[in-house]
Amino acid sequence: MRTVGQILKEERERKFYSLDEIEKVTKIRKELLEALENGEYEKLPPPTFVQGFIKNYGKFLGLNTEKLLAIFRREFSEGKNPPRILDSFANPLDKKRFKITPTRVLVGVVLSFVVIFFAYLWFQYRFLVGSPYLEVTQPADQQTTTTDEITVIGRTDPEAKLSINDQEIQVDQNGKFSQQIKLSNQENTITITAVSGSGKQTKVTKTVFLKH
Repeated sequence: MRTVGQILKEERERKFYSLDEIEKVTKIRKELLEALENGEYEKLPPPTFVQGFIKNYGKFLGLNTEKLLAIFRREFSEGKNPPRILDSFANPLDKKRFKITPTRVLVGVVLSFVVIFFAYLWFQYRFLVGSPYLEVTQPADQQTTTTDEITVIGRTDPEAKLSINDQEIQVDQNGKFSQQIKLSNQENTITITAVSGSGKQTKVTKTVFLKH
């Protein structure tokens, strides 16, 4: 039986996506995507996070995420991938216990605020200079239809400028969009582009065949 990583990799290659493109869209680092495709779970975070990766990755590729997660749960087992035990639990200290003091509480609170502040700056930086999120749920790539119109449905960042075949399209307050497109040829290329305020763009291309 194929692993969940093999299914994701085969679908990605079938649709001619590179890992760099998947990284931009899903915001999952390339090395984690590679580990997921290769089934190298020892290089990945705990299963809860991995399931989130699989759901986002599979959703972008248009796969059934429930089936992917079911395959993952059958494939992954605590016996094959035992959790790491921290040294502090494996070799507990018997002589002294950690004591909570007012000074340690104050230091912990200050450090927490510092971490939150820098995390906020980092996310703002990523938002300003990173490529916008773009997900196109309809139509499916390589889809065949008998009608000369098709609806393009998806979601992007609410602040991003969206265009379909160089025609600007409005998005709602949640970044969702839906637009009817006229098909004129047997093979129609639909290019959806989202551009951030900093000029970074994310592009998704769909091919739709019109059968008379």
